[in-house]
Formats: sequence, structure tokens, C-alpha cells
Amino acid sequence: MTNRQGEVWWGPAPHKSDPAYRPWLVISDTAHPFATEECIVAGMTTQDHPEGIYVPDDAWIQGGSKSDAYVSPWYVMTIKYRDLDDQQGTLSETLVSDAIEALHGYTSL
Repeated sequence: MTNRQGEVWWGPAPHKSDPAYRPWLVISDTAHPFATEECIVAGMTTQDHPEGIYVPDDAWIQGGSKSDAYVSPWYVMTIKYRDLDDQQGTLSETLVSDAIEALHGYTSL
């Protein structure tokens, strides 16, 4: 299994009244118990929410975004790879680490 951590993919956005898609940042790695079938993702948005992580142009090591992009580290879910469409790009390891660290801040004991 290839490590897909850091990849950004378009996929379904739950909790919307109409079917919608959004970009998702893969934050899990091959340690995920079902890593060949699914991954943990963090939502991305063009909205500058408090505590959102801004994605500067130089954080895209592949692909990119025409609009300002932000990672929402509190908005996470598990998604099947088969439900992801159209890879938007790949983000730097540093930015992915920042997102994971922020998520851990919401779950610390």
C-alpha cells in the first residue's frame, strides 16, 4: 500500500442538504487499520474560519488551488478511497503535520 498522506482529493461532503463535494486532505498513513480501503481525511474550504490552517501556494508540492485554501482540522471523517474523485494535489509534510497536531489539540486528555 502506498502512503497517500498529504494527498488532496475531491469527495462527498456529508451534512449538506444537496449533494455536494469538497476537497479532503488525507491525514492517515499506512498505520490505519484498513489502509488499503479507506483513510482519515480533514475537510478543506475556501472560508477563513478561526483556527483554520491557511494553505500557502508553496505548501502545494503538486497541484494547487485557484482560490485561498484552508484545512479545517476539526472536520474529520473516514472515507473509502473508492468515494474520492479527482486528485487536486499534494500538500507538504509540514502542513500535514500542522493539521494533525491541531487535530490532536482537540482530542487531548
